[in-house]
Amino acid sequence: MAWLILLLLVIGGTACIPPTPAAPPPQAIPIELGDSLTRRLLDWQNERATDRLLPYLSHEDTRYRLLATRAFGSFANVADHVADSLASRLRNDAAPAVREQAAYALGQLGSRRHLGALTAAFDTTDRHRALNGAILQAVGKLGELKDAEQLASVTSYTPADTLLQEARAYGLFYGALRGVRSPVTDGAITEQLLDPAQADRVRHVAAQYLQRIEVAIDTQQQQRLLELLRTNDDPLLLMGVAHTLSRSEQVNARVALLRLLDQHPDWRVRVEAIRSLSAFDYPTVRESVIDALRDTHPLVARAAATYLLEHGTGADAPLYFQLAESPLPHGLSTQLYRAANRHLSPFLTDYRQRITDALQLAYAQTEEVYKRAEVVQALAEFPWMYRSLYGYYSEATHPVVRTAAAEAIVGIAQRDDFDAFFRASSRRVRRELNGYLRSFIESAEEGPAYHAAEALKAAPARYRDQYPDLDWLDRTLSGMDLPRQLETYQAIAAARAALLGESIPAAAPLEALPIDWSTVGDSTAQRYTITTLLGDITLLLWPTVAPATVSSFARLVARNYYDGKAFHRVVPNFVAQGGGPRGDGFGSENFVLRTETPPVHWDRAGLIGMASAGRDTEGVQFFLTHRPTPHLDGKYTIFGEVTAGQDVVDRLTPGTPILRITATPAP
Repeated sequence: MAWLILLLLVIGGTACIPPTPAAPPPQAIPIELGDSLTRRLLDWQNERATDRLLPYLSHEDTRYRLLATRAFGSFANVADHVADSLASRLRNDAAPAVREQAAYALGQLGSRRHLGALTAAFDTTDRHRALNGAILQAVGKLGELKDAEQLASVTSYTPADTLLQEARAYGLFYGALRGVRSPVTDGAITEQLLDPAQADRVRHVAAQYLQRIEVAIDTQQQQRLLELLRTNDDPLLLMGVAHTLSRSEQVNARVALLRLLDQHPDWRVRVEAIRSLSAFDYPTVRESVIDALRDTHPLVARAAATYLLEHGTGADAPLYFQLAESPLPHGLSTQLYRAANRHLSPFLTDYRQRITDALQLAYAQTEEVYKRAEVVQALAEFPWMYRSLYGYYSEATHPVVRTAAAEAIVGIAQRDDFDAFFRASSRRVRRELNGYLRSFIESAEEGPAYHAAEALKAAPARYRDQYPDLDWLDRTLSGMDLPRQLETYQAIAAARAALLGESIPAAAPLEALPIDWSTVGDSTAQRYTITTLLGDITLLLWPTVAPATVSSFARLVARNYYDGKAFHRVVPNFVAQGGGPRGDGFGSENFVLRTETPPVHWDRAGLIGMASAGRDTEGVQFFLTHRPTPHLDGKYTIFGEVTAGQDVVDRLTPGTPILRITATPAP
C-alpha cells in the first residue's frame, strides 16, 4: 500500500471544492423515475435480483449502468463474480459517476480482495475528485491498520482540498468503527478537528470520530481543545470536544464542561456536557447536574435525571426523593423516584416504603401508558417488587405496560448482585423468575418474549439446567407470525441455539414489499406533514434515494396508518423514533422492506431513517435525527429530511402522540 501514498501525494495542494448542496443529494446523472427501465432496475434492486441487474453493468446508456452499479451498494453480499464485475466498472467505465458508485458498492460489500483495485483506480490526474473521495472512503471500510495509518499520514492535502480532506476523515472514521485505528489515526483526526483552516464539514466528521471513539489526547492537545471550547461556538464541534475532554482528569476540563452546561444556547451541547461529566467525581458536579433538572429544554432535564440514575449516590438518595416531590418541569418525578429507589441504602426502610407508595399511587392515578411504563421501571429498582411487577404485567391490557413490566422483571433476573441481594431466598426467587421468563416467551408477545429470550441468550449457562426440555421453545417458534414478529422470532431462535450450544441459525430470506410506482410517480421529492401536540414537522422525502421506502410510507399515510401512533423512543441528542403498531418498539406489519443505502451521508440533523431488526427487515417504524449520525452511514435507510419543525423534533419525548401524517401539495 505504499504506492497508495504516492497516488495521494500527486493531488495535494489544489483548489477547494465547494460544500455539497442540501438534500435531496444531487445526482451527477439524473435519475428519471418516470422512465420504465429505470423503474425496472429499481424493482430488481428491491428484489435483490442479481442476475437481472448484472448485464446492465455494461449497458451502453450511462444512466442504466449507474443505476445497476448503485444497486449493489444496498446489497448485503454478492457472489465473487459480481464483485469482480463491479471492480471492472471501477477500472474501466468511461463515466466517473459510475466508477464512484462501483467504489462505494465494493466498500459496502466488504470486498477486501478488491482493495488493490480501489487504490489502482485512484485518479492521479486530479480530474475526478469525487471518484477519489469515494475510493478513500471505501478504503476506510475495507483496509487494515497499515492502510488506515498510511491514509492518516498523508500530508499533501491542504485545507483547501475540502472534498478529499472530508473523504479522508470519513475513511478513517469508518475504519475506526471497525476497530481499525491507532494513535496515528487518532492523532490525524484530532489535528483535523483542531485546524481552524479546515472546512466546517471536514471538522464535523473529525468531531464525530472523537464522539464515537475513545481517543487519547496528550497535554498539548488537551489545552488546544480547551481553547477551542472557549473560542468556537459550533455545537457540532463542541460535542465531540466535550466527549474527548471527559477522559481528562484535569480540573480545567471539568470547569470548561460545567461552563458549557450552564451557558451554551444549544440544547444538544448541554446534553453532551452532562454525559461528559460522568467521568468526574460526583460531588464535584452534582450541583450543576441538579440545577439542570430545571433546564428549559425537556431533553436536557431528562439527561440530568438519567445522570442521577446512573451516577448518583446513596447519600443523595433522600434528596432525589425530595426532588421527585417538588414542582420540577417536564414531568421528571418518576425518573427521580427511580434514582432514589436505585441508590437508597437498604437501612432506610421508611424512605423505601414512601417511594413504593408514591410510585404505586402514581400508577393508579394515571391511564397514560408511557407514564405507567416509567413507574414500573422505577419500582423494579427494588428487586423485591418482582411479584408486584408480574401482577402489573398480568393485569395490563396495553403492550407498552406489559413490555415495560416484562423488561423490568428480566432486568431483575439479570442483576449481577442477584445472589447477594436475595441471599437465602435466591434459589426460590430464581425459580419463580425462570417461570416468569418462560411464560413471557410462550406468550409469543413481541416485547415480553423478546426481552426474556435476550436474557437466555446472554447467559445460557445459567438457564440450561432450568430448561432441560426445549420443546416449548420449538412450539413457540412454530406458532409465530412472520414477518410481523420477525425481531422476536430471531431473538427466541438465538436463545434456543445458545441453550443448545449451537450457532445462531441464519434467517431465511423474506420477500420484500414491491414498489408501488403509483405512490411514487415521477417526482424527485414528496412532502408530508407530521402533526403533533407540540406542532407540525414538515418532511421532504427522496424517492430517488429510497424508492421502496418512500412508496411504503406513502401507502401507509394514505390509509391513515400512523394516525394515533406515538414516538415511543427518544434518545436525547440522537433520535426520536416512532410509528410502531404496539407503541413499545416491537412488532411490525406483515411485510418487510429492503435496506436502501446509496452513497448518502447521515451528515446533519433532521434526516429521516427506517428502524430495522437487521439488514432488509425494515417495516413501519421511522426515526428523526437530532444531529449528524454518520456511524449509521451505509447501514440504515435515509429516505428524507425535515424541512420545517426541527424544533418540534427536538422536543419530542417518549409517548408524544402522532396525531396524523398527511401528504402536502408541492408549492
